[in-house]
Amino acid sequence: MSRLICTRLAQSVVLSAGLLSTGTYVSAQGSGQTVESPPAFEAASVKLSTGSARNFNAGPGQIEIRNYTLHILIIMAYGVGYTALSGPDWLDSVNLDVVAKLAASAAGLSPEDRARMTNVMLQGLLAERFKLKVHLEEKVVPGYALVVAPGGPKMHRVEPLQFNRGAVSMESITARSLPVAQIVASATGTLGVPVRDMTGLSGYYEFNLTFTPEDKVLAGADNTSTSPDDRPPSIFTALQEQLGLKLEPRKFPIQTVVVDHVERVPTEN
Repeated sequence: MSRLICTRLAQSVVLSAGLLSTGTYVSAQGSGQTVESPPAFEAASVKLSTGSARNFNAGPGQIEIRNYTLHILIIMAYGVGYTALSGPDWLDSVNLDVVAKLAASAAGLSPEDRARMTNVMLQGLLAERFKLKVHLEEKVVPGYALVVAPGGPKMHRVEPLQFNRGAVSMESITARSLPVAQIVASATGTLGVPVRDMTGLSGYYEFNLTFTPEDKVLAGADNTSTSPDDRPPSIFTALQEQLGLKLEPRKFPIQTVVVDHVERVPTEN
């Protein structure tokens, strides 16, 4: 699987699951506050994949991940892009099946707070089963700012929904109640570089976005593919025409995750 495809796949999985926010646990030790343990899954099964169909399901009480690489699981846990993880090359060759039950305290949380909690629980699970140890570094990289195009946004603002908020694929977003963060992450996935939200738009929106992934745009149509005139536009054009947003080149400092230690095989369940 190519790096760009892995990037798009990871972004689609992370966002369809609602894992929109980075959640790195920091204890209160030394601050005079009571030290609390980070949240953990109530139960979890982690196994090397035997070639099952690649799939991801997330509900209010459980997540199920089938045939995803250890690389993708780590970037999901820390909320970073594919290229923002530095670790052994073999992270892309270890495929896993994970079924985990969320803590009971997650049931009453908002989607965003549940996302933060799930990220932290996934970090803990990787540390427990793979002896994962990481540290964070910052670097400046080229990317894009998502801004409002002249004429204003073309999305309809709606009330937030707890579930069935929309559908995400590598080439489209069908939103019933999703934030701009969804657009940002899908753009990051298809472009393979960081995208930052500078729209100033808060809340949740109903919209449809359909685009041709950037690798297909750059490669052009082959003899058996759809004519370029019949394909959806690039994400640059689609955002401006369909949503009233646009991407502007920028440079950003980003947080990267550096793997200090990780095991190839998970400990037994």
